Amino acid sequence: MVLTRHLFNICGALAALSLLGIAALILAQIGLRLMGSQIPSADDFAAWGLSASIFLGLPAALVHGDHIRVTSLRQLLPAKLGHIADILASGFATAMMGWVAWAIFAYVEESWVYNDVSQGIVAVPLWIPQSGMLVGSVLFAIALAERTLRLILGLPVEKDDTEEQGHGE
Repeated sequence: MVLTRHLFNICGALAALSLLGIAALILAQIGLRLMGSQIPSADDFAAWGLSASIFLGLPAALVHGDHIRVTSLRQLLPAKLGHIADILASGFATAMMGWVAWAIFAYVEESWVYNDVSQGIVAVPLWIPQSGMLVGSVLFAIALAERTLRLILGLPVEKDDTEEQGHGE
């Protein structure tokens, strides 16, 4: 599980780099427009970068406890029943995200098979930017499955200070 945690953190770093890339692209676009020019298909590249940052950021956000969860009902339940509810919710989320990852895989595969390209000025094979969604969704499903397993085994589910110092797991 240590390997997956590192992989999820790498995805988080890639998500951050995608956001930095969008910022750089927007600043370059502003500068070039002031000079009467522009970056071809800049809107497409920014949209793909945003999609990649969202999907690649999901696994890291989960293991760091940064996803928004409704805990009001959980806090009203007795500890044992609340733990069971957490397991069921995580199991359901794992199944749903597995289905989403499968659907995204089919979407990316279709783009690959039919050699779909973007309709902007720069023709980019669509499977390339769609791959960020695929990798992020598959790793998020794995992170949810790991969370479910950790709940079942009674292990901590969110990264804490001891893990960051290398003393956990």
